[in-house]
Amino acid sequence: MKKRAHAVQKKKPLDYPEETEGSRLAAKARKMANSLTAEQRREYFNRAMVMIYGGDERKEAAGSGR
Repeated sequence: MKKRAHAVQKKKPLDYPEETEGSRLAAKARKMANSLTAEQRREYFNRAMVMIYGGDERKEAAGSGR
């Protein structure tokens, strides 16, 4: 069986602005995150995991016993 060679198409030039509201907010979030201590990072991480996976923080920390 012969494989067909696909014609290589030139990519269109992307025309994005240098800065947007989203890029400014992301830069601000990175700046704030970089100033956190290790303990603060751990606390925010644990809270995010509870938001994502649900459950009670105490129950998650104690383990499910499996």
